[in-house]
Amino acid sequence: MEARVQRVLIWSGPAMVLLWLGAFLMVAGFIPPHDPGWSAERIVELYAAHTDAIKIGMVVSMMGSALLVPWAAAISGQLKRIDGARALADIQMISCALLSLEFITPIGVWMAASFRFDAHSAEVTQALNDLGWILFMTVIWSLWVQLVAVGAAILIDRRERPVLPRWLGYLNLWVALLIIPAGLVLFFKGGPFAWNGAVGFYVPLTGFCIWVASMTLVVHRNLTRQIAEDVSAVKREISAHSEAVRFT
Repeated sequence: MEARVQRVLIWSGPAMVLLWLGAFLMVAGFIPPHDPGWSAERIVELYAAHTDAIKIGMVVSMMGSALLVPWAAAISGQLKRIDGARALADIQMISCALLSLEFITPIGVWMAASFRFDAHSAEVTQALNDLGWILFMTVIWSLWVQLVAVGAAILIDRRERPVLPRWLGYLNLWVALLIIPAGLVLFFKGGPFAWNGAVGFYVPLTGFCIWVASMTLVVHRNLTRQIAEDVSAVKREISAHSEAVRFT
């Protein structure tokens, strides 16, 4: 039964990504991100032109961010099957819970910016908007710890038939490397390393989406096989019990 529950939970990861991307891209208009060099007046114009859309997008993306927790619980269920990886599974779970909060916090800041942008100075709106983007981009270190923990857990599994494939462990470590520029956008107001740049935003986002998809598909496949093995074991047990009854 536990494996069946986890097989449902693992799809909350892609659901989070779809809700988040849909809210940012199609509703709030936060993708592509605006230029960090925009003036305070232009930031106010952005919030004035899309007030309701930004509010709706932030509510949807906040709801989606909470889905990271059940997704991480399903991953921990697989990692705990690896000898010596129980502590790493716990680190992964706690780090992903923190990541959920780290997504929710800047979204709340953007909510505040959109709530009363017309009642205070343009500089206040600009400051709130900057705070939201800086928090959103730079607090990626819980994700970094999660990636390293999952990668290490997979790679210490030396059995002939490992719980998770080794390529997935290396993927986790590569994505941990690719997201580092997102934590450095504070130092750039333009160019590829800024919060709207290719290296600062799009490379980490692409790596994150590939990672979520890969983890989901592999864990789902594992759980499907695990459920099938459990069913086969139950059938063998019933068959053996029937044979024992027949000969008594």
